[in-house]
Amino acid sequence: MAIAAQGERRAAAQRVESVMDSHAFEVKARHRPLSLVFYDLNNPEDKKFWAGTAAHIIHGLRKAGHEVVSVGGHVPFLRRCILWLWYRFYRYSQGKNYHPDRHVSMTWLYTQIGNWKLRSYRKADAILTVSPPFTAFLKTQKPIFLLQDSTWGQIIETYPYFNENNQPARIVRGGYELDALCFKKENVNVVMASRWAAERAMRDYGVPQDRMHILPFGANFEEDPSDETVTMGMANRGSGECQLLFVGREWERKGGPLAVEIAAALQGLGVGVRLHVVGCNPPGLPAFVQVHGLLSKDRPEDNQRLHGLYANSDFFVMPSRAEAQGIVFNEAAAYGLPVAAADVGGVSSVVLSGDWGLLLPLDSPAGAYAEWLKALYEDRERYEATARRARQDFLTRLSSRAYIDNLVRIIHERLEAVAP
Repeated sequence: MAIAAQGERRAAAQRVESVMDSHAFEVKARHRPLSLVFYDLNNPEDKKFWAGTAAHIIHGLRKAGHEVVSVGGHVPFLRRCILWLWYRFYRYSQGKNYHPDRHVSMTWLYTQIGNWKLRSYRKADAILTVSPPFTAFLKTQKPIFLLQDSTWGQIIETYPYFNENNQPARIVRGGYELDALCFKKENVNVVMASRWAAERAMRDYGVPQDRMHILPFGANFEEDPSDETVTMGMANRGSGECQLLFVGREWERKGGPLAVEIAAALQGLGVGVRLHVVGCNPPGLPAFVQVHGLLSKDRPEDNQRLHGLYANSDFFVMPSRAEAQGIVFNEAAAYGLPVAAADVGGVSSVVLSGDWGLLLPLDSPAGAYAEWLKALYEDRERYEATARRARQDFLTRLSSRAYIDNLVRIIHERLEAVAP
């Protein structure tokens, strides 16, 4: 009961955050269409770049009637060659992971090409980007809106691949230097995906509150699941085995082993369980685990299968060990799936614990998750109400459309604030 009460208080507090007040959830594009440039050294419209998030934002803005020109993909052959050389140098001489975007001199060189290209878009209202390093050396007086989910320090501290012991010292230092150059630019407006990331940027780099905004990224669906699809899926739940869904490419970081323990603990409480694993192929799993491997949204048969798993599962379980946001939580909410996850990183800005999900401390045992799953699964009235709240939160706050509406509002408000 104490955990539930604490979760309800947290959910209530999240609803009244000043940067995400209720009127923003329902805001529609009431202003004139914007003329925007989406900038990166990579091609922002490549769905393989940044897990497709940039491409979805561009698509959503255009669908909402705004003009968006993507500027990126600079000298790809040269960049690949230089990456190949540096990667192998550090890998074989030092056993380190080379991260090209935090190589200060290379980033400066490539950005000169970007600065030259941006001269063609002097009439644009603003520039959008998802990269602090590629913003550091931009020479423009136009407002820049940086869409991010973490600082370099948070990446190093939470993601094993980027741990400072696994990278060359110059790359670690370069990352901090580039972050500082970016966040301290007076024309950079930061749109962070979580309070976790926003507070760190303000603390480390002195980003003032009027240039900081909190807005979780929206779900990466080509088309949102319809009310009819979600309603039909909910109607089929609760019979037979309890269906748990895990979606993640990095089995260890996403908490896959703990998800298996949670399923086993739930089974130990007398509930039949089937755990569906999507995104990876871990070996040696128990019989109650069904591995589906990597399902690509670009392949119709895979996409249909993935949507079927979302629609027909009872819970989404992903107790990540490190997570900046986790857009799969948005996708779970889209289908009205209650979520069980670890309270880590920026997850609490997406999953409302005590409302339609459960967030537990990082060191919580599998049994604590299993007890919550069992209680909710066996109380069908409470389960259905929880599932409906998840779906409603998706529609008003976590969908791509909600993200675009709120992003456009932020851009217009900042343009009006800095207008001469």
